[in-house]
Amino acid sequence: MTLSLKKNVIAEPAVAGWYAWSYLIPPQTLAKYLKNHYRNIVESYLADPETHRTALKQARFQGGPFVHEQEGSYDRIRLWYEAAREQQAPLLELADAVDELEQKILPAQTGASMEQVYKQLPEPLAGRVELFYNRDNRTPDYRFIEPFLYASPYFDRALQQVRFSEIHRDAREFALTTPVLEYTPEQVLVDLPLDSELLDTVFRGGLAPEELDRVIADLGLAGERAATFRGFFEEDRATTPGPRDGGEDVVEYVGHACVFVRHRGTTFLVDPVVSYSGYSRESDGRFTFDDLPERIDYVMITHNHQDHMLLETLLRIRHRVGRVVIAKSANSSLVDPDLKRILTLLGFRDVVELDDLETLGTPGGTITAVPFLGEHGDIRIRTKCGWMLDLDGTRVLFAADSTNVSPQLYPLVTAALGRVHTVFIGMESVGAPVSWLYGPLFPEKLERRTDAGRRLRGSNFEQAAAIVDALGADSVYVYAMGQEPWLGAVMCVEYDETHPAMIDSDRLVEYVRERGGTAKRLFLHESMAVRP
Repeated sequence: MTLSLKKNVIAEPAVAGWYAWSYLIPPQTLAKYLKNHYRNIVESYLADPETHRTALKQARFQGGPFVHEQEGSYDRIRLWYEAAREQQAPLLELADAVDELEQKILPAQTGASMEQVYKQLPEPLAGRVELFYNRDNRTPDYRFIEPFLYASPYFDRALQQVRFSEIHRDAREFALTTPVLEYTPEQVLVDLPLDSELLDTVFRGGLAPEELDRVIADLGLAGERAATFRGFFEEDRATTPGPRDGGEDVVEYVGHACVFVRHRGTTFLVDPVVSYSGYSRESDGRFTFDDLPERIDYVMITHNHQDHMLLETLLRIRHRVGRVVIAKSANSSLVDPDLKRILTLLGFRDVVELDDLETLGTPGGTITAVPFLGEHGDIRIRTKCGWMLDLDGTRVLFAADSTNVSPQLYPLVTAALGRVHTVFIGMESVGAPVSWLYGPLFPEKLERRTDAGRRLRGSNFEQAAAIVDALGADSVYVYAMGQEPWLGAVMCVEYDETHPAMIDSDRLVEYVRERGGTAKRLFLHESMAVRP
């Protein structure tokens, strides 16, 4: 007899008590989010929980800075917050140092030598940043020397945890604004570095009872908590290989921006966000963790937003993954930390960066990084690209949330790489203001009108149609719309037929079909033929 996790057991990663996403791994970004965002949320809740309860009764506030209460929330959060202050004190010291650099030291520099400025750096940053001027020779800026920050007291693996529990329905409350604690006896929160091989052992499953006992002991669980954790496992049943473990070529929409591809036996997974199963729901034929093959040769991540680089999914499939392919980053700025280093610290050992139009050879084809504009509110984010997958001459582009703000770009892409046969494109054409995601990293708040005009959005109809025309694509799939019911933990997008994103995407589908092509707005799951 062997045992594996039940299909409806979720494992939510956490850092410093908050649902983990990639910007909570680097100490400098974690520090700023703790100081300028999470601390404000929890102090607001403790001061006036009724305001949070009232706000969350309205759909428009679901993604706002409000705590989603669970049983016993108030007292548990209060006690946790009081205890966490000492442990998080070094990070707040680091955040203060960054503020001093950005708000006091750098604004005083107007073009003179920076040599003496290094002596003014607060201790947390001394030796850990480089100062410089931008090309106008007047505007000062800086970058982090990230390895020294990770080797400092400000990076503490003891802040990393994983909470296990069972879910019984798709809908999950927005996770990014509520502390990750043990609210009920059915939840088990373990202190565990996120790169721990113990996680791979748990997720791989197939454990003999005595092996599971060792895992439980290694996790430091005893008594009722050990019994609860053991209850998350069930006896393995004999299974027969499904089509995704076979050898046929397939392209399958998994949900949101996630697409699974098998070509000549090589497997690809783009922007992994995968559904759980094993609980009562209508049978909709979705693609779940059970449908993944034992080996995923390439994971391709288009950009570093939590709905495209979802740690909850990535950690669960890590033991299956061969190589992770990302856009070239290494800006080491506060808004664009080194993604390769983040993935390495999350336990991925083979991470490859590709710069614009660089190509990686694969069996039967290539992966090429395609320039990606927009979606990031006009801040300097280098870690983003679309992926061109060439499958023996059939070209498929995963454009993610690329916004066609420069209509000349995609004709140049076509001239450089050739016609694209199939394109996947995101059309969330409204999007959140830039401060919704990046605000805690800014040295000062944006003026409301400016913030409202700088959006985290994809292409509208006119922009998307121009992309399709420039690429010459005859198969077009609208994806990354945030509609799948299992995305509630990281997204709060609700559309009706009058929403601009729905209108724009419907127009694009009609536009392509009128010209004799294939087009569809994807939802839940779809298998499709990709051909030249």
